[in-house]
Amino acid sequence: MDKRHFLQRRAMMAARCSLNVARPARVALPASSRRRADGVRSRARRVPRAAEADAKAAEANVAVEDEDDDELAERKAVSELVGWCVSKGAQGSGLSVLLPDGSGRGRGLEASRDIENGEPVLRLPLEMGICDYQDGHPAEAWEVMSNAPWGVRLACRLLQERAKGEDSDYAPYIALIPESVPGSPLMWTDDEVASLQYPPAVAEAREMRDAVATWFRKLSAEAPVALAGADLDAFKSAVSVVHSRTYGVASSASGEGYFRALLPLADLLNHGGDEYPESASSPANRGGKANKSPASPKWPPAGCSDNIAWSELSDEGVIEFAATRAIAPHEEAAMSYGERSNDHFLVYYGFVPPRNPHDDVVVFADVDHALSWHMVFHPELWDVDEAETAVREAAARAAVREVEKALAETTDGALAASEPRLKVLPGGRCDARLVSAFAAAYAGTEGVEGVERGAPVAAVDVESAHADIARRCAELLRAMPTTLAEDVETIKDGESFPPVSEGARVAAAYRAHKKEVLIDAVLALGGEAVKLPDDA
Repeated sequence: MDKRHFLQRRAMMAARCSLNVARPARVALPASSRRRADGVRSRARRVPRAAEADAKAAEANVAVEDEDDDELAERKAVSELVGWCVSKGAQGSGLSVLLPDGSGRGRGLEASRDIENGEPVLRLPLEMGICDYQDGHPAEAWEVMSNAPWGVRLACRLLQERAKGEDSDYAPYIALIPESVPGSPLMWTDDEVASLQYPPAVAEAREMRDAVATWFRKLSAEAPVALAGADLDAFKSAVSVVHSRTYGVASSASGEGYFRALLPLADLLNHGGDEYPESASSPANRGGKANKSPASPKWPPAGCSDNIAWSELSDEGVIEFAATRAIAPHEEAAMSYGERSNDHFLVYYGFVPPRNPHDDVVVFADVDHALSWHMVFHPELWDVDEAETAVREAAARAAVREVEKALAETTDGALAASEPRLKVLPGGRCDARLVSAFAAAYAGTEGVEGVERGAPVAAVDVESAHADIARRCAELLRAMPTTLAEDVETIKDGESFPPVSEGARVAAAYRAHKKEVLIDAVLALGGEAVKLPDDA
């Protein structure tokens, strides 16, 4: 699709309110733009936890006597970015920029005044961003680039603009884009990837790393100009950045005309979303024992920390960001990157939300895997005569079909149809297909006909199914080399030498939450029949 069509379908404008840097510098939103956003969507695809800042363009009248050279340079760079954005048509009102504070937190945005529910705070023309379309790529590289994944194409555009230095049209923006995302598995050592301890994540991280290396070799051989002189490390770094900072933009609710872009100012919005309270975490997070139930439940979510959402693209090529609730002064402005598992946050954003109620753990690859495990674990049920075994298996598969048929009438239907893997989730929740399969296997003498005519499953069979799921979760816990308490110590460790790397710290946070989910399942489903491993 050419640039003209792209801009017609998806231009976006997001403007930014009074953006601050350490001390305030502001960009005022014109009164004519102070209107409410229609069709605001609560899900965003935004960047990782690093936001950039705004402030009045070049004239921030602030006290600087207590700032060092780095702080002054940061404030100057932010002011230049804001001025550049304003010159490109950005508008905003009510937000200030949070600068890095030495705690490891990156840039962000906060409210500089009271913001009303529904009030627009940012409007950005899509054209001011670095967009995933043909324009900008060297003409001789496009035949190869057109078949590349979006992350590769945008990474090359970032590298190309960086190579231009001050001559880049995006120079003030490029200056504040980080060189890499250290929390991304693309930047890790092989040992750090293995330390995830969760086979699906290890496999996904290795697959992504291999794919990026393969594309680097292909571009080096067939379109070296696309890389703008970058080596493999610089290419991986650029991919980690665009994965974490890119917006996916659609021109309608149907998703028509979907494009991706790096958007100045908008990529300052850090993640906020559903979360459970700290009291719902395992006591092992606070020096206690993993075999003690948390003080409060993980589900349903106790709160949601996002307060900004975006609209669809307007016909003028503008995207508008608006408050989803009232925001008080100095409260951080945050946008949900989606109600996703920690796998997605890890691979694309390079961090994991600490108390994510939407995380999950795969306990079986599919129904075949689950039934094979059940047959091995319960020979007293399955190693009988062939006819009875066939009846149990048929009943289990019929139960899964009935669950899928029921789910087809709900919003979860499409997800269940596309996801064969069977999972457990925080709070002891588990896939209904798995519970039904195991329970029907226990009650299997009724056969397929009993399941399909809706014959009730005995409570004892459901309890037995729950216990088996808990046993499987305990198995998975035993297979992980470290305990939850040890992982928590790694996350908090600030004194070891050499210091714990960002990759090792993120890996520990990731696997710690997987263990939280498994421990929940054992405690909630195992009853008196299943206990946690001693070293969980």
